[in-house]
Amino acid sequence: MSLGLVRLRGSLVLQCVAASAAGALAFLLAAVVCTAARDHVPAVVVGLLLLIVVFGIARLGGIVYALPVGVVVILAFDWYLLPPLRTLDAATVLLLVLFLVMSVIVAAVTSEASRRSVEAERARGDLADTQAALRRLALLVAAGEPPATVFGAVTQEVARHFGGDTARMIRFESDGTAMLLASDGTTGPHVRIGAPWEGYPPTGLTATVQRTGEAARVDDYASVPGGEPYLREGLRAAVAMPVHVDGRVWGLIALGSRHGPLPAGAEDRLTDFTDLVAMAVANAQSRADVMTSRARLVTAADEARRRIERNLHDGAQQRLVSLALGLRSAATGFTGPEETRAEIEQIAIELVEVIDELRELSRGIHPAMLSESGLGPALRALTRRSAVEVRLDARIEGRLPEAVEVAAYYVVSEMLANAAKHAQATVVRVRAEVSDGRLLLLVQDDGIGGADPARGSGLVGLKDRLDALGGSFTVDSPPGAGTKAVCELPITS
Repeated sequence: MSLGLVRLRGSLVLQCVAASAAGALAFLLAAVVCTAARDHVPAVVVGLLLLIVVFGIARLGGIVYALPVGVVVILAFDWYLLPPLRTLDAATVLLLVLFLVMSVIVAAVTSEASRRSVEAERARGDLADTQAALRRLALLVAAGEPPATVFGAVTQEVARHFGGDTARMIRFESDGTAMLLASDGTTGPHVRIGAPWEGYPPTGLTATVQRTGEAARVDDYASVPGGEPYLREGLRAAVAMPVHVDGRVWGLIALGSRHGPLPAGAEDRLTDFTDLVAMAVANAQSRADVMTSRARLVTAADEARRRIERNLHDGAQQRLVSLALGLRSAATGFTGPEETRAEIEQIAIELVEVIDELRELSRGIHPAMLSESGLGPALRALTRRSAVEVRLDARIEGRLPEAVEVAAYYVVSEMLANAAKHAQATVVRVRAEVSDGRLLLLVQDDGIGGADPARGSGLVGLKDRLDALGGSFTVDSPPGAGTKAVCELPITS
């Protein structure tokens, strides 16, 4: 039998005993009043006074006391004021006891049923509120919001759902330290989101959860050594529960109060909530890990392309240029047969053509202009080589992160190639600008449209590349109305 059930039953028994005592006392008082008022006060007046008393008891003590008191008062009114009068013999006492016990039982059962109904209704409301909160969190995760946004939303939902003055999420690092990921509510100098969570009491919430992996509680920070920062912040008490992700204690969520200890059982309610929230946290973290991994792969691939381009430029291309110059010099000073000199000159010409093809090939692998001068100049060089007229509006100052520049360059390059080869376009508009920490890129042509990334074109690779960097890529290409590609990339170091 659980401790809560034992307490509930003990409380119910005490209520029944108290109600029985109140009923017995009420009968004695009502009998004395009715006896004294007989032949002096109209029965209607006495009855109204007794009803007022019962109503007051109902308002103050509830049905557990009002029902037995009301029953015995009616009996006293009937037996000692209205003829025929009764004497308190054995039969009368037995009847009184039966009425009193029956009324106490009915009142107790009714009160317990009402209490359970209220608790059930409250539980349904809490469950509905919890599910609504989790749905909001799930939508954030499904929308691919960054972990910081999800963590901030979690703390806001916890503070709102439980009515706390402060809610915080703390992550435990592999080196034993902790980091504050999100905070909602009260604050202080020690509260720095995204910074290490330091100076916490050795017997406080963070240390206890980190050490035991179980829920923890502080009922008064004044009694906790090292709790002064929280007192200065305005917090008096707090509870915390661990967040388990992939079978380990990932961190904790804490709920703080400025007005004294949180209600008993707050840990259980908070733990039930965070057990469900942990899935959202895990999904957000997993998505971030996948994006980071994909970004590393993209960066590694770009580095490999850059290395190939550099080797071609500095190695084979330079050697071929030297060879072509040598052949031309040999042809100029050649004194042998004219046919042989002509063949040497032809070989030199073809070698120059090979060099030009190799230079174009290396530019496609990784444009040297992009590495040397940045996205703006590289886009201008790209548009000059385009077979279709390009109207470029590039509002980019300085350098952007290398991965962002490479991704944007390949978007424009692919769209220009498609416009020339497939779209039958006569003009392409390209706009690139930096706004609110993001690179916005628009490429639009006046061609025949009908481009479909689902058919496995190079647009799929562009989308994968932008997704890996946390960006977005959309293509709108209705037949006969041209093609418009829009991409956004976060500018992060």
